[in-house]
Amino acid sequence: MNLEGIWNSVEKLSASGFAIRTLIVGVLLYIASRFLPHRAGGQYSGYDFTFFWMMGGLIASPLFDSKINFTNTIIAASTVYILHYIISFIGIKWRFFARLVYGQAEVLIADGRIQRKNMLKSLFPLELLLAQLREMDVPNISEVDTAVLETNGRVSVLKKADYLPVTPGDLDIPVVESGLPITLINDGKIVEKNLQFIGNDRKWLQNELLKLGIANAKDVFLASIDKSGKIFYSLR
Repeated sequence: MNLEGIWNSVEKLSASGFAIRTLIVGVLLYIASRFLPHRAGGQYSGYDFTFFWMMGGLIASPLFDSKINFTNTIIAASTVYILHYIISFIGIKWRFFARLVYGQAEVLIADGRIQRKNMLKSLFPLELLLAQLREMDVPNISEVDTAVLETNGRVSVLKKADYLPVTPGDLDIPVVESGLPITLINDGKIVEKNLQFIGNDRKWLQNELLKLGIANAKDVFLASIDKSGKIFYSLR
């Protein structure tokens, strides 16, 4: 097998050569995606998506054209990635630059009134605004105090006070503090450090499991405890 031909440009790739190139492309795509900015999928800006498309096309190009070698591919992909990183870093440090690259939020509804100029400026049609409001369980614009078109294309909505849901605080109802549950058993194995963190031991856990009708911790796939002291479990 000619490995040089796999790495460099060739007239025609064999089936094994194509398979190896596919493997290399998969590794490169993983490396590129591993160090992307940590954001939720809906929080990426238009610039981010352009970067994704370009990186995907660059890295996968040796699969579509055997004459393209990986050296040029890596140089081009690295250049684009470094540029994206620099722009993202400057955007954090310099707010004006961030607004220039990522854009800025536009108010679509203010004090219950639709801002037609901002909608025209953002090229955001009324039908799309109504659809997004319905998705957030706001079927009537009369319920909206403020709606903002975020830079990621999503609409954030603040309802009028009369339409906000009642909270336990409004009714003076005491509530238990929320927080992430603590894992006590993971795939049949007791997590000792978490038991120590909550001030208990194996004997206490075994007694709690017996109350739930479980004789052996190894039969439990997951067991966790919340702030109220309630144990959730799922058997293997």
